[in-house]
Amino acid sequence: MEELYSIGETAKLNDVSIKSLRHYDEIGLLKPRYIDPETGYRYYCYSQFSFIDKIKRYKNIGMSLKELRDLFQSQDLSRLAAFLEEQKQMLDEEERLLQEKRQDVQWLADFFAYSKGLAVENDISIKEFPAMTMICVPCQGDDSMYAMDMELRRITVSPEFRNCQILNPYGYILDFDHLLKNEMYPSASTVCVRDAPDDSPYIFTAPAGRYLCCKACILSNHWNVDPLIAYCREHQFRPSLVLACEYLSSLYDPRNSPYELRLLLSDSCLPLPKGGNP
Repeated sequence: MEELYSIGETAKLNDVSIKSLRHYDEIGLLKPRYIDPETGYRYYCYSQFSFIDKIKRYKNIGMSLKELRDLFQSQDLSRLAAFLEEQKQMLDEEERLLQEKRQDVQWLADFFAYSKGLAVENDISIKEFPAMTMICVPCQGDDSMYAMDMELRRITVSPEFRNCQILNPYGYILDFDHLLKNEMYPSASTVCVRDAPDDSPYIFTAPAGRYLCCKACILSNHWNVDPLIAYCREHQFRPSLVLACEYLSSLYDPRNSPYELRLLLSDSCLPLPKGGNP
């Protein structure tokens, strides 16, 4: 007869609680080899320890006690193989979602760092940017800010973009002629997006390249970009694209948020603005 171990000894030798062993008995997952009829004490034998190992191992990878009981009772290894394949697929999906979250955190960290590092207002510089994919909703410059924002929100929450990740910065595409008069006249409202559908009429990609940049609080009552205007006129520069990208200075006052105006240089070989950065 095999040597028997008390429930306490079994628990200690297998790093499992007495309460768990009692529960395994109650649900029919692992019955003691012997129960003393007088005391009701449970006893286990060495050959059962490997079952305890399997219970711990498969629980650790997500198998429920009911699934374990059914597996042991059926002795069908194909069920175990199917479960492991499902767990692999589930972990792959969790890893994908975690990677997306990590990208979102890094994107926001970069966004806040860039917000803090924006130049003082009206300083002009030339910067290099990667391509930027955005949802771009046409509007008229004399539309109210409310109307522009609501239309952009309506599009971003539509089924077409349900599986996309909306990212900072928000912004506008501006009309250059009005900008030359210190007037904000958007032709579209925008927001950056990841995993966007290729065939959507609302998707626009701002090209990678060099941009002439200037910081301005374009939603405030008093703003101007006179140095930028003077520079463009002096060098007879007319960009094919003017972006206004919103950055952060306050969590509570979006109308005073700084915007970085980005004028696409394309093939233009403009001189570096005085005091600007290459």
